[in-house]
Amino acid sequence: MNEGALVLQGQGRTSKKWFFTALLSGLIFLGGLLAVLGINGVAVAATVGGIGKFNVSFKQMQGTGFKLYGSLYGDPSKGEDHVKPVFVNEIDKVTIQDLVISKDVKIPVLGDYQVKITAGDGNTPVHLNGLIQKAALVQGDAVFTNMNISENYVTADDPQAASKAFTQGADTLTIKNGSLDTHYLFQKVANLPNLKVQFVKK
Repeated sequence: MNEGALVLQGQGRTSKKWFFTALLSGLIFLGGLLAVLGINGVAVAATVGGIGKFNVSFKQMQGTGFKLYGSLYGDPSKGEDHVKPVFVNEIDKVTIQDLVISKDVKIPVLGDYQVKITAGDGNTPVHLNGLIQKAALVQGDAVFTNMNISENYVTADDPQAASKAFTQGADTLTIKNGSLDTHYLFQKVANLPNLKVQFVKK
């Protein structure tokens, strides 16, 4: 037997169709993130969306020009089960230490893997301009300066009701030990030193 060969035993079969579909989904996610982050560590006007939820975590994030409001993510034409309420974070300029972007994928035969991209550290942090992120869950220790919160009257038939009803803003934002379950990520410009991309066996 050749060293490193994959051996399947027993009478069960693995469908090549589903195997390659699952593997392709992981590679598409990986490719989408690389399009956003840039192989050379710099990306301009790139988006990741429509690939399911992924996680963004970091040791510390500092930003200026912060806005937060509600929105919906998904395809309303497919019914309520295909639409999720999300928080939209808009930040003009961002500095991030120890950035980790990850997504769990299940590949038949090979098992559970995590697509993981890391960048930046204390000495050479990540720099982003024009960040827009849609997140279902935001966690961390946050400090705001000159924060303002507004609750506005909207009608039920207003298509922009989710984004107008509640808004929050601040001149500066600092989040430590942050974790965001994310559905959509966009930035105008990204500079990511020490970029590392890998598949990690779980």
